[in-house]
Amino acid sequence: MVKARMAEAKVWRTCVGMMANLIEEAAFKFTSEGVKMRAMDPSHIALVDFELPARAFEEYSVKQSTVLGINLLEMNKIMSRGKAEDELILELDEKQNRLGLTFKGASTRRLSLPLIDVREVELPEPKLQFTAAAEVSAGVIQDGLKDAEMVGENVKFELNEDGLTISAESDRGTAELKLSRGDKALAKLNVRQAAKAMFNIKYLSDITKSASSTGLITIDLGTDLPLQLDFPVAGGKGRIRFLLAPRIEAG
Repeated sequence: MVKARMAEAKVWRTCVGMMANLIEEAAFKFTSEGVKMRAMDPSHIALVDFELPARAFEEYSVKQSTVLGINLLEMNKIMSRGKAEDELILELDEKQNRLGLTFKGASTRRLSLPLIDVREVELPEPKLQFTAAAEVSAGVIQDGLKDAEMVGENVKFELNEDGLTISAESDRGTAELKLSRGDKALAKLNVRQAAKAMFNIKYLSDITKSASSTGLITIDLGTDLPLQLDFPVAGGKGRIRFLLAPRIEAG
């Protein structure tokens, strides 16, 4: 048995939307402690790590550990039919092998999604030695990436004691965004050693575009290491973490 109720459908909708931008199918593990999913994108450039504990739900009942194979693109379409303030109920129909999604608001609407066979792959949690971290306004990051997209395919992230720089350069021009220590959009800055690395803009845009522009992103960076982006969900009770492989500069 799997049944979970959320007071606001927008929480699950945001999570599904962010994951669906990178991966089409995933195996979600429902246990008594909550919901988890970890998967690589098809190109193995980005890893998605999702955790939503039982306490993030108003009601949560899982009698035994259950893995549900879900087509995220199809679920995202269903979630787009719900209103942000609707209550959402997720319930497994074992006989029909479907996941029911019920929206309760001005009316009660129930849709269902066929479950699919997805091989559950145990991906180890990466152990990376980041040397710098920052907590930044998501809206500012989104703006910086949109600027960078105008001039190139890759974008450089730099963190040092002064702040964060996001820049791109090509024969089409240059783009740069700077946040200095003390700026309102740079909520936290912790630098043990300055770090910089380059990443694919399209992947970063896909990762960030569904995030609330008023929220915060935690960035962890090490020179030429993958970029780690953490997005809090359900008031910080859960999180979606993305790891993006760097583009190594020639020479």
